[in-house]
Amino acid sequence: MLILGLARIEKDLKRNAAARGPMRRWIEKVESAQWQSIIDVRRMFPTADAIKGTNLTCFNIGGNNYRLLTVIRYVMGEVEVRELLTHAEYSGKIS
Repeated sequence: MLILGLARIEKDLKRNAAARGPMRRWIEKVESAQWQSIIDVRRMFPTADAIKGTNLTCFNIGGNNYRLLTVIRYVMGEVEVRELLTHAEYSGKIS
């Protein structure tokens, strides 16, 4: 998959340096993936979740410490990174 929008979360990675290693591993896995649906995503990332009522897919990053919000365009083979949040920030935002 092609990953778009990584520059968008650079400030979040500066603020949360512990997320850099887990994000690097996520990127490596996603770049080698060829997903057709959320079922394929969950084979690689069992805790990935499509957020009801949105076009967002959420990934747990760094042992459940961070939430990565993305938009996956399966037909195009693209994953657009939207936001990297701490678990607390995510809980306050998505309820």
